[in-house]
Amino acid sequence: MSRKLLYIFGGTILVLVIAVLVIIFLQRRTTPPGTNTNTSTSVPNVNTVILNTNQQPANTNTTATGGELTERQAVERIATDFASIYGSFSTQNNFQNVTDLYFYMAPPLKENQQAFVAAEQAKRTDAMVYQGTTSVARITTLEQFDLSAGTASAKVTLQRVETSGASNATKTYTQALTLNFERIQGAWKVARLAWGQKQ
Repeated sequence: MSRKLLYIFGGTILVLVIAVLVIIFLQRRTTPPGTNTNTSTSVPNVNTVILNTNQQPANTNTTATGGELTERQAVERIATDFASIYGSFSTQNNFQNVTDLYFYMAPPLKENQQAFVAAEQAKRTDAMVYQGTTSVARITTLEQFDLSAGTASAKVTLQRVETSGASNATKTYTQALTLNFERIQGAWKVARLAWGQKQ
């Protein structure tokens, strides 16, 4: 009798996992109006930037296909990618979501984030309970842009899914991340960031 209950319980969990994956897949395919999608925007060659952090590319606005992005499009693309990576983390990734973005941060923000990562890494123990958050950018809005002053501000609305504990309980919500940019030596860098309320 207990083996039968175990099979029923296991089958129920499997069906729920498949249903959640199907829902997530369908949500990614149907995007609301005004949503930034990757189909209409050229993607910058971020692999070169991330892998070669000691040398800045001559033109950070060059796409993988060789075309040129406008300055506004470059800020929007950086904001979208930055927010998705920065907002996704787990207790197992050792703050890689932050350290991978150091290149895109202005020096004061980078120093602040390095201090934060060092302090949090010092607190880590092997007995930590798993916690993770996956963030997907849904809407990126360029709220302010002044090329002559070298400043910009973008608000990225993220769909976030938190998973925690041994039961892997999940919670889904939206949250905005506002990024303030400064143009430093010809490249757009995130100077400040601020999380909005969870909704």
